[in-house]
Amino acid sequence: MIKLLLLLSFTFSFGALAEYRAYQYLVKTNDPYAVATRAQAQYIVSTLNPQMYKSYHGGGYVTVELLRTWICPGYTGKGQKICDHPYDQENPVQ
Repeated sequence: MIKLLLLLSFTFSFGALAEYRAYQYLVKTNDPYAVATRAQAQYIVSTLNPQMYKSYHGGGYVTVELLRTWICPGYTGKGQKICDHPYDQENPVQ
């Protein structure tokens, strides 16, 4: 009986699908030296949440504004591109 339950649990566990959350940010620099280089705000898509993104990419030297977030199927391993926002897929910009 236990062997049957183990066999069934392994059989159904391989059918699981992965997903991850993607975030779109508007990132601005607070670096006083960036004024001389005329650094502009950038739109960034990342899998890092807002707190992790800010601490990883500059801490107090960047301002991170969350614009939107969505769920992507699959995973980001092996250098795969982050999926597009669902609204962008339905209504492509001409």
